Amino acid sequence: MATEDYNQPEEQSVQDSSMNWSWNFRDLLSGKILTAPFFRRQLFLFIFICAIAIFYIDNRYNCELQIAKINELQEQLTNAKYEALTTSSTLLQLSRESEVATMIKNKGLDLEEPIQPEIEITQP
Repeated sequence: MATEDYNQPEEQSVQDSSMNWSWNFRDLLSGKILTAPFFRRQLFLFIFICAIAIFYIDNRYNCELQIAKINELQEQLTNAKYEALTTSSTLLQLSRESEVATMIKNKGLDLEEPIQPEIEITQP
């Protein structure tokens, strides 16, 4: 029983020293704080938190890249729509009957507009 009493104060002093450990700014700068029992026990938690932070930063960076690419593609799509609209309006303007007649006259071709309407042929 005497040996049990002898071990108890020793365990108590180890627990007390780990609980009363204090640090100052110099320990923080020198890195001694990382050897404290609290930090050694929580090492895997700190590593896990750092891994999650790196994953979060990487994910946000990739999302920003994708958003920039989406915006660029939307701008290209808008430009393509406007170009298609401009081309179709130009084609519609050039294919008007009066515009075709003006172009024929300007080029000096011997074509005339038909006076009679076209005849539709149907088979019985």
